[in-house]
Amino acid sequence: MLVYKNILIPIDGSEKALQAARHGANLASRIGARVTLFNVTPVMPADVRGMVLNKINAQGRETLEKVAAELTSYNVQVETEMIMGHPAEAICKKAKTGRYDLIIMGSRGLSGVKGYLMGSVSIAVTTHASCPVLIVR
Repeated sequence: MLVYKNILIPIDGSEKALQAARHGANLASRIGARVTLFNVTPVMPADVRGMVLNKINAQGRETLEKVAAELTSYNVQVETEMIMGHPAEAICKKAKTGRYDLIIMGSRGLSGVKGYLMGSVSIAVTTHASCPVLIVR
């Protein structure tokens, strides 16, 4: 029997990620699992990094705080973490090293420049994750 105790929810600020967070919190509240909201700031070229890194980090922290606050109504334990890296790779590594039982994520992330930098993260995560992945559409 599968028992999910630790659920990892990657958050990028997109509507699909928010839907995934709500779905994950609802599931976690029903089965007694804990949730970690995880934001990955993409690695950028050095000449661009200085101009936008502080802004992207601030947006990431703000997004995590906003989503965590919204999930309090689900009565689940929510942790947040933010790192810099290649999103799909960082999500898969976090799931493995943190011994997560399930990853819940949106089917599509942000569009525009950030979406371009991230690529098709959900496809890469479903391909390489060490645990089950639930994609919310």
